[in-house]
Amino acid sequence: MAVDRSSRIEIEVENPVAEVRPKAVMPARRLDTLSGKRIALWWNTKSHGDIALSAAAEAMEQRFKNATFTRFTRQLDQGPAPYDAVRESGCDAVIATTGD
Repeated sequence: MAVDRSSRIEIEVENPVAEVRPKAVMPARRLDTLSGKRIALWWNTKSHGDIALSAAAEAMEQRFKNATFTRFTRQLDQGPAPYDAVRESGCDAVIATTGD
């Protein structure tokens, strides 16, 4: 069987990997202690993240006297994460569960 080479098509394959452009970010200054601090607990509703946050809060309550906790919940598919709400809450630190 003869192959008709007159209707050849050329295909150019591109590498679909995006170029990584690292951006330096200054980490937040560490607190000397969590005693007496307000701590935000942010759960993005991924499975069992709320349980992990509750366990972390319970452990910290025993270790750091007068620490208080404010809970934030927001699914990532419900719009922007509640960064502004957490920032405006006046909390001194944040613990977040965001993985699967």
